[in-house]
Amino acid sequence: MAIISGEELLRGGIERGVELMAVAANTVLKFGHPKIRMSAVGPEEFDELSGYCEGVAEVSPLFNRDGRSFVDLAQQDTRALLIGARRKSVYNYDCGACGFRTCEELNKAEEVESIINGPCCHFVVYDVHMAANAAASVAHYMGLHCRVFQTIGAAAPACEFIEDVDFCIGVAVSYQSRNPFFDRHKYWSEEEWAQKFAEEFPSFTRRFMGAVE
Repeated sequence: MAIISGEELLRGGIERGVELMAVAANTVLKFGHPKIRMSAVGPEEFDELSGYCEGVAEVSPLFNRDGRSFVDLAQQDTRALLIGARRKSVYNYDCGACGFRTCEELNKAEEVESIINGPCCHFVVYDVHMAANAAASVAHYMGLHCRVFQTIGAAAPACEFIEDVDFCIGVAVSYQSRNPFFDRHKYWSEEEWAQKFAEEFPSFTRRFMGAVE
């Protein structure tokens, strides 16, 4: 056989890994309706995601931080599986978790356009997150570094990287020797982190999100 370089092996591995993550996301137990939509993005798209996040940085300090980190992720050949869905209910469970008494009321409600369009059926949200968990599990077993990003999911539909969804989650993966997803504190100093959250989320205790998360 032809000799394949280590770099080619790694790139081929991560591409196949994302494909298998998509399979797991599609087959994982959900609530019985094939509603999730998927696509995958790579380094070029991470550059565009960074630009979008910087553009909405005033909306949330998390976008400010992650927009900076996406620039570095683009240079590290990072990939992400995007998983999304439409917000309306197809179940007619009338559970009330969305804040409306019936699914019909939810589906007739005016759409709220924000970083994530709502209101959303909770069972649809569960489906997307179960699919994301399945994808992350496959990434873990394949030895890929992995992190689930709300910011990638919010930016991707705006950048038209995934179609016909109201909300989305991004499952990012990397084959680098060092995990690039859990040192984002370097994009903010501890003082900047505290200031941003004091301005934007004065009541948020940050019990699980310290400056070195």
